[in-house]
Amino acid sequence: MQAFMKTWDMGCKDSSFPRILVPQGKAFLLTQVSFIGPCNSKIHVQIDGNMVAPEVMWGEKEMDHWILFLSVNELIIDGSGQIDGQGHAWWPCRKQSQHCLKIPNTLGIMSCQNARLTGLKFKDSPGKHIAIYKSSSAHLSDLSIDAPEDSPNTDGIHIDDTTHSGIFGSIIRTGDDCISIGTGTYDLKIGHVACGPGHGISIGSLGMYGSEAKVEQIHVFSCQFFNTMNGVRIKTWQGGHGYAKGIIFEDLNFTRVQNPIVINQFYCEYANDECPIKSSAVRVSDVRYIDVGGTTNSKLAINLNCSQSMQCTEILMKMVNIQGTDAGVKAESY
Repeated sequence: MQAFMKTWDMGCKDSSFPRILVPQGKAFLLTQVSFIGPCNSKIHVQIDGNMVAPEVMWGEKEMDHWILFLSVNELIIDGSGQIDGQGHAWWPCRKQSQHCLKIPNTLGIMSCQNARLTGLKFKDSPGKHIAIYKSSSAHLSDLSIDAPEDSPNTDGIHIDDTTHSGIFGSIIRTGDDCISIGTGTYDLKIGHVACGPGHGISIGSLGMYGSEAKVEQIHVFSCQFFNTMNGVRIKTWQGGHGYAKGIIFEDLNFTRVQNPIVINQFYCEYANDECPIKSSAVRVSDVRYIDVGGTTNSKLAINLNCSQSMQCTEILMKMVNIQGTDAGVKAESY
């Protein structure tokens, strides 16, 4: 780790657009590390080798990320290498108890403007593979993200409190959401992503424990879902405040997806039939499903479970055609 930190310190001080190279053909065992800016110019991190986390649980209870880039503007991270989070050391703890060490995400990008992340392979994160926070104009493309279907909370990409960003041309196979979208996200485009297995592309959960949520201008287009638990989902907690609006799901194809279209405003830590009814909710409005189709392996293809206190409004469905995988079972909606 000291070699990485020394190299970063030199590169960050350089004012002539430096490149930091992780060379091909080598594997680097790396403990928790933070690369902190601001830097004197654009900086290019080229990862052609493999970066590997320790093969045991490590870190402190307040740890969020294995690798963190903080306050680095005009950051470019690319290459042909692989980032291996060795999540198999952590998953049994998460499955057995919520009171183990805080599970780290593999890569965090926080408070960065105009970051570019492209071409890399990610595998087996302890928690989320990639997390983008408090940033703007982030561009993620041509990524490959893999974790076992039964690995807990291994979201492919999580976006939170981030504006004017995009995720394109990637393949994501995980044990949780392929892409999850949190509060404060504005103007996010997701296109040409192949998802599955996993839990699909999710907005939320929003409004947890009475909090305020704001999500607006989300456009998901030309994506494919294979054997996922959900296709496209909006999930909010009762008792929350705020809104999710201006959302377009367009040109999507589902193959054996359990729940292709979901709006669930009764999300909570209990089963739905145990969630107490509350008088406030995150408002869901102006959601469009256009040219969406494929197959579902369950009977319920479309499930709009909206709040009794804050109705879903302006929901448009146009050219939606979802059929049961079993020809003898007719797909239904609620």
